Amino acid sequence: MWSRIEMMSGDIASAPILTYHSISNAPGPTSIPPAVFAAQMDAVAESGVAVAGLDAIERWLEGKERFSRRTIAITFDDAFEDFAAAAFPILKKRGFRATVFAPTARLGGAENWSGANAAPRRLMDWATVRALAAEGVDFGSHARTHPDLTTLGGAALEEELSGSRRDLEDQIGRAVRHFAPPYGRSNSAVREAIARHYSLSAGVRLGEARHSSPIFDLPRIEMHYYRNIGLWRGFLEGRGGVYLQSRRAARSIRNAAFRAFGQGA
Repeated sequence: MWSRIEMMSGDIASAPILTYHSISNAPGPTSIPPAVFAAQMDAVAESGVAVAGLDAIERWLEGKERFSRRTIAITFDDAFEDFAAAAFPILKKRGFRATVFAPTARLGGAENWSGANAAPRRLMDWATVRALAAEGVDFGSHARTHPDLTTLGGAALEEELSGSRRDLEDQIGRAVRHFAPPYGRSNSAVREAIARHYSLSAGVRLGEARHSSPIFDLPRIEMHYYRNIGLWRGFLEGRGGVYLQSRRAARSIRNAAFRAFGQGA
């Protein structure tokens, strides 16, 4: 639903950027079952909401483009192998674009980082990356080795950022301009470094991207919170504000507890 300001300006006030990881029946909040993902995408298609790539979102954030109707972007962190078999056919059938953020030095292997599933999920290999890119899937960087970038500095940080971009550009043959820090962790030094190599970075703060959002720490919508399709339809219709605020508050409390015990956000 359009707000009065949106109707007067002919532009939207916010553009949600959705976050997914694995589309599979694996346990845990970062895996969404294929049937649930299909239902979420069906709801998008039925709502009339437009799906844009991050290039268009970037132009909108910079005031270089207007969206005449509610618009979202779809992103996937970690480049899990199941994207090709489970997610991409669903997206392609509906004509939806998506961006996959890939940890380039880990491709072809399995997740082996902090917070990984007990049964590690496989990541796509370079042949799959090239095939998906040829089909129109956008790729962004998720660093090279999936580290916590806030623990790095100097040459190590630069190599994670520039090396991952170089890896992708060498393989897919086109410019890579978008980034998502592993674990969503960044600080001012990391964001300054990201800005030297990329034009946009998507974080994990829970919320919708707005013109006022920092372009190197854009909020996103974690789709684990919208497995309930009724709640998701309400969000698409502009009725999800109270629920989103409650999830944001709960996440803030949880992160504060983690920090109090020295575990980080």
